Amino acid sequence: MRTAAAGLERAAIAMLRSLGAGRAFLLMPQPAAATGQTGLGMAPPQVNELEVEPVLLQSVVSGKTLLALATRNTVRRAIGTGEEIDPKETLERSMLRAGEAQYRIVAVTVKRFGGAELLYELEIEA
Repeated sequence: MRTAAAGLERAAIAMLRSLGAGRAFLLMPQPAAATGQTGLGMAPPQVNELEVEPVLLQSVVSGKTLLALATRNTVRRAIGTGEEIDPKETLERSMLRAGEAQYRIVAVTVKRFGGAELLYELEIEA
């Protein structure tokens, strides 16, 4: 990572923490072979829980939608460093758990600064 990009990442993490960001978990679907019970919906689907920190949760002005903010590298570290893994696509297929509440990720918006991806804004709902 370039020095300038690393500095932006550290600044974004400091900003999120100063605004009260905490820890959340990405719930990513785990590929599993179908069995008689999973096919009938009798067994809960398998998921991988990946810790993401810092994540800032905030409500939108309307109060009906929540947003979660996380830096690109925070998400990348959680899901893996392989270049073949697209963080945005992975987020769109995942759920988010903060505390005891689980949220469905409805939309993912990439926030850019200086031409580089810096933050992911996740629109989430219970």
